[in-house]
Amino acid sequence: MQRPLFHTLTALHFVTPHGIVRWVRCFASEGITLMAMLKFSAKYYPERCAVVSDKLRLNYSQLHQHARRLAHLLYTDYNLHKGDAVGVLCRNHVISLLLLPALSRLGVHVRLLNTDLGVQQVEELVRLGKYTLLVYDEEIQEKCVALKRLPCTTISAETLFNLVFAAHKKYDIALPRIFRGPEITVMTGGTSGNYTEASRRPSVTQFLCPFFALLKDIGIGDYRSVCLALPFYHGFGLATLIVSLLIGKKICLMRHFEADQALKIIHDEGVEVLPIVPVILARIWQQDDAREKLKSLRCIISGGDRLDRKLIEETKRQLGDVLYNLYGTSEAGFVMLATPEELSKHEETTLGRPIRGVRCDIRDKDKDGTGTLWICSRWAMTGLNNRWQNTGDRVGCDAEGYYYHRGRADQLIVCGGENACPDNVMRALSLHPAVVASHVFAVPDNEFGNVLNARIELRKDVSLTSDEIIEWLSPRITRAEMPHEITFGPIGTLSTGKHSISYNEPK
Repeated sequence: MQRPLFHTLTALHFVTPHGIVRWVRCFASEGITLMAMLKFSAKYYPERCAVVSDKLRLNYSQLHQHARRLAHLLYTDYNLHKGDAVGVLCRNHVISLLLLPALSRLGVHVRLLNTDLGVQQVEELVRLGKYTLLVYDEEIQEKCVALKRLPCTTISAETLFNLVFAAHKKYDIALPRIFRGPEITVMTGGTSGNYTEASRRPSVTQFLCPFFALLKDIGIGDYRSVCLALPFYHGFGLATLIVSLLIGKKICLMRHFEADQALKIIHDEGVEVLPIVPVILARIWQQDDAREKLKSLRCIISGGDRLDRKLIEETKRQLGDVLYNLYGTSEAGFVMLATPEELSKHEETTLGRPIRGVRCDIRDKDKDGTGTLWICSRWAMTGLNNRWQNTGDRVGCDAEGYYYHRGRADQLIVCGGENACPDNVMRALSLHPAVVASHVFAVPDNEFGNVLNARIELRKDVSLTSDEIIEWLSPRITRAEMPHEITFGPIGTLSTGKHSISYNEPK
């Protein structure tokens, strides 16, 4: 049973007299930055394991010391100052983690770049953003040579690692004083390929409501460890990282998601919390020993995409009531949450109800009450906080205030004069016991204007034909939504866990 919120905050030292004094001291020395947050955790949990990455393990005291060392290195050797912009083209590892508090402490604007970006996209972003420095992973081999031609200083994460962990250089120059950290930016819009910036600035009070919701509804403060495969440049991944550091949890980082590797880490480290996207969860349940390896999990938080009913039922059967459904966007932040009990009692997968501090409105409703979701919240991206914004998601809402995802407004097509929604088809396909994943997309058609096609990934031990799939779909979707062409095979995913095939772009 979860503790009352005040007791949890007390246990985390947030509302105790000593804890408040400690926060004031951290802010006075480091400014309102991620470094101040890390310093607070290092004071209360110095010997507690903070991060497990590759073969490296650091406690909170060591993590804070190395973050300070990296900040001094970037300030003295790379001449980074307040107002500069740094691009981080890295997967999840110790250096990409350390860069966040280090750059925040220097007042440097951090832009977390998607490692799935092509070289030309990176070049364009760097030129438009006027970066002072770009940090990249050497393992992104195909981009390395081109990146060295960019109009800014470039350095590999591996080089920074050696400088921070292997060198014994002492930095006697004090870091400049700073009042508040700069913005941290993630790139959103990857599904369409039109990337835009979603930026946020560290704040003492702005994120209290979503943080309290995680403590109260999920009991996140009671768990000891988290496995983080979602990349930092994914809003969900970044939020998980910051919250975990704030409350002193062990963070097991994964550079790439591989189901067998994830199961090994969860089993060996006794991981209790797994933030995940539905596609990855489906891959995990295809592993023969998944249940045994996941016994330590007490909380799975699904977000970033539609959660299928089949996954909810399979997770409950294997592990019990551990699955939560979180809805949010990079621009709006954390918006809604559905608990395991709420997921069980609704036949259609619910997004839950808005958390405190969020206002929702459904506009342009159709005859069934489904329309476009608009959101207003205090913790939205810079420039949109406390302003109404269009999420682009089509939703419905019942009499109790529970919301349900009904697809994307920009994916709705007209086929022969009738509306057709790819999400409806994928939802129906997800119910088939042999389907692991599906991708439905629109293609131009001379007769109907547009039609839907589908690619389906089946369980390894099953074989199906297109006719059998069509027979399954017939009573579950409209005639306009029936795929005109069905292919079978693996469905690739991006590092965020989303499908690598874009809508309206057949592959």
